[in-house]
Amino acid sequence: MALFKLGDVKEERFEPEFSEARGKFIRGKEIEIGQIFYPAGTEVKTHALPNEQIFTIMEGEAVMKVGGEEKTVSSGEAVLIRPETEFSIRVLEKLEVYRFQDLGAGPPAKKEGGQAFFKWAEMKEDFITPAYSTGRGSVVSGERIEVALMFYPAGGGGKPHSHPNEQIQVTLKGKSRSRIGGEEQVRGPGVVVLMPPNTEHSGQTLEDMTVINCKNIVPGWSVYHARWEK
Repeated sequence: MALFKLGDVKEERFEPEFSEARGKFIRGKEIEIGQIFYPAGTEVKTHALPNEQIFTIMEGEAVMKVGGEEKTVSSGEAVLIRPETEFSIRVLEKLEVYRFQDLGAGPPAKKEGGQAFFKWAEMKEDFITPAYSTGRGSVVSGERIEVALMFYPAGGGGKPHSHPNEQIQVTLKGKSRSRIGGEEQVRGPGVVVLMPPNTEHSGQTLEDMTVINCKNIVPGWSVYHARWEK
């Protein structure tokens, strides 16, 4: 099982040409998670990436500019930065984020606008994949990746299943027993699980659990209905 404890992952400089941030990174073939720390009073210079990024703000406060829109963000918010979109950050208080991004294998950028700023508490909740999971939450979807803030009640979990998406999940609270490709382990807060595409996995929630979940978007595959629709 590709299971990582963030406390054991080596911290490294993050995009030093643009900022003074440091972070811990776990990379799959399609997507990546970074736990990134930005010092108070610093800035991220204006730049654009070919990758799509979704930030979830865990702690602190910053002014983020995405395209032509600027907003002060703090804990409980998410920011979607589409491919080739310029952005910058002015850090007001020490900032901790989980940043997910695709690793360049997605479709060409559409270079279209769209909503960039989200508050998890104001978003509609639903089952993420009701066919096999008791997880509920809200989803921020871009062109290449989608990120969900999810809750699993104790005693729930996910039935054995697989999907063509690569999946990365970090536990914020609670505990579960996970099985991936025949290997079983118990995981709790600060643990990241990387699930390759088309690999059978399942889970049993031992305590009420909150996670942040990312999947790459596979054209034609419905995450909600767990089936091909084209």
